This record gives sequence, C-alpha cells and structure tokens, in this order.
Amino acid sequence: MIGIIRYLRGYVKIKVWGYSPERFMNLCSNRGIVLWGLVGYGGYYTMYLALSDFFAIRDIVRKTKTKVAVLERRGLPFFVRDAKRRKMFLAGIAFCLAFLVIMSRHIWAIEFVGNRMITDDELYDFLVSQGVDYGVKKSALQLEELEAAIREAFSQVTWTSARLDGSRVTVQIKENDLPTDTERAESLEKFADGAELVATKAGVVEEILTRSGVPKVKRGEEVEKGTLLVGGLVPVNNDDGTVREWEKTVADADVRIRCSEPVFLTQPLSYQYKNYTGREKTYRFFSLGKKRYRFPFGSCKYVKYDEVVEQERFRLFNQIDLPVFTGTVRCREYLPVDAMYDENSAVALLTGRLEKIIADLEEKGVQIIQKDVRIVRKTNALVMQGSLTVSEEAVALQPVSEEAQAGQEE
Repeated sequence: MIGIIRYLRGYVKIKVWGYSPERFMNLCSNRGIVLWGLVGYGGYYTMYLALSDFFAIRDIVRKTKTKVAVLERRGLPFFVRDAKRRKMFLAGIAFCLAFLVIMSRHIWAIEFVGNRMITDDELYDFLVSQGVDYGVKKSALQLEELEAAIREAFSQVTWTSARLDGSRVTVQIKENDLPTDTERAESLEKFADGAELVATKAGVVEEILTRSGVPKVKRGEEVEKGTLLVGGLVPVNNDDGTVREWEKTVADADVRIRCSEPVFLTQPLSYQYKNYTGREKTYRFFSLGKKRYRFPFGSCKYVKYDEVVEQERFRLFNQIDLPVFTGTVRCREYLPVDAMYDENSAVALLTGRLEKIIADLEEKGVQIIQKDVRIVRKTNALVMQGSLTVSEEAVALQPVSEEAQAGQEE
C-alpha cells in the first residue's frame, strides 16, 4: 500500500556527497522528511525521497555544504509528463484498452470435450446452425438452450454441459455412457411429479430388480418399445386393503432386456490408394478469422495432394483467444492408383468392422449373447448382414403417463 501511495505522489532517487552527508540525513529526519532505500558507497550515499520533499531540502543542502544529484525519477507525475510529449503513445494505449474491451465481449474459441463418435466438425457445424460461431456476442449466447438442442439433435448424446470461460465456449458431452451418481441425481430432480421406466427397444426381459416404483413386467416376458416396465405411482393402502392414496415416486430399477441389433455392412472390392511421389512444398500462412493468407502467394500446383496443417492461436494475457493463427501448410503430392481387394482381405476388413462395433457395445455395458451374421457377394462388393443378440439396459425415464394418472383418479 505504501508503495502505491509513493508511486501516485512521485519520488526520486538522489546521490548525496560532500562535507557532511550524515548531518544532511539527520536534519532531514528532524524536519520529518522520510528517506528510504539508503545505501552507502564510501564517499557518497544514495537514497529515495518523495517528490514534494525534494523541493524542501534546499536549505538543508546549503547548511550542510553537501551536493545532491538526481539519479532516477519515478511515479505517476513523471509518467504523465512524459506521456504528454508522446500523444501517439497515449492514443495507442487507449486503442489497446478499447480493443481488449470489445474483444472480451465476443466468442473467439470453441472447444469440444468428451466426444468420440461425433466429430468436432459435426458439432461445430451444428453450433453454427444454432447461431454460435466465432465473433458472436456473449450476451447472445443461451447455454441452457444450446445444451438441450445438442441432446435433441444427436441421439447418442446422453449428457451435455456448455460453459463460458473468458472468450472460450467449452462444450462437454457424454455419448451413451452410464450416468454418474451426480448426473443421475440431476436427472431425478427434473421429475418432481414422479417418473416411470419404459423400454426403449423390443425384446425379452432377462432381469428386473426394482428399488423404487411398482414393477409391471416379469422376467421372461416379451415387451415392445415403449412398454411400461416400472410404474411411478405407488399405492398406499388402508387397513382393509383398499387404496387410500397414490404416492408419486421416481422409478428406479436394474432392467436388462434381450434384444436384437441388426447388422448390415458393405465392403467394396475396388478401391483407390494414394501413391505419394515424395514431392512436397511448404507454405507459411497467416489466418484472420476464416480468411487464410499464404506466403508465398498462390495455390499449390500439384494436381493431387494432401495438406498437413500445423498452426498456433494467439492469446492475450493467456485469457482472451483471438481469431488469429499462424503456422505452416505442407502439401504432399500423390497419384491415385486403382486396386482390388482379394476376397480374403475384404472378409478381414468386414470382420474388423464388426469387431469394432462389438467392442463399442461392450464398452457401453452391452453383453453380446450371440452373433448370427453371414457374408454374401453382390456384384463388386461383399455384404455382411444378420443380427447380434444382446442384453442391455434398454430403458428410459419419462414423466408418469396420462393413462396412469387417469387410473389413479378412478
């Protein structure tokens, strides 16, 4: 705090030498002149004092027959004096402040976290369709509506969260994962008037373990999509066994349904591969928003080529992301070559794709009971078709249906 006050008032660093520097310092102390940062160098001393006190030491200098020289000038008064001589400097500061204020009111970076099946490009294109893009004002951003729109547009998204951090929008999503305890608690809060569990796929109930609610189906029973599995209205009986009232609750149960997942995969036998020639050309570029400027100017002269882009974004004070990038573009020339898979290689590719589908299902907690697929040749392609018999928690919560409400009133 003392340092701030000294800066606002202004202070100087002086050099004192001559007949009696020690007497000079004693007289300054007697007159209430504060000296600090005192350093002795044998024949002279250096010290700091306030700008207002500097004009009060003339008599002391004359009485003590010492000499004083100013070594440094510091503080706001000197800054203002120097700034008046540099009007362009002041204008530059004002421009920078205005630039920072304006830029901080807009979105300049969009980041996606947690997406695996949905690409960043797909999510970005969807955000653009919702009016969220680089340069959009923060005040126009409706995060809750954006979260709901993402969940509605992408069926594989089970949970999403969008937050604003400086000039960056971070969208975090989960894709068909089992919800955490926190997420489950948040979802339950939405069903204040009770909720029931329904089947999301047709199949046979393999297991049902009810924790809350009234089970409506039994193990081994066939259900259709939308069938009520566990009701959200629990009867409260009188002593004579009649129903006194219906208590609303959020149905909670472990239900596994055996169902069928269709499989239809096609693998063409003809394909093209890239035969790289070894010729490359590298460009530097500067990008402002969606405009990219390459150096040297002009486009790549190769007929067929891949671009490998390496870029960095500018950030102000490690907080404000600017739509400014610099980097390099490396063009790699290639020649497309037509080729054919032999039947064994095509079968191996189809099998690998099926194994990836199975691995993704198992990662989501789906049990594979049986594989019933076959491979047939059609014209210039191999086709794998059939089905997988699986066991999964194909259930969903929904508000208590109108039919159940009507039954309660009766």
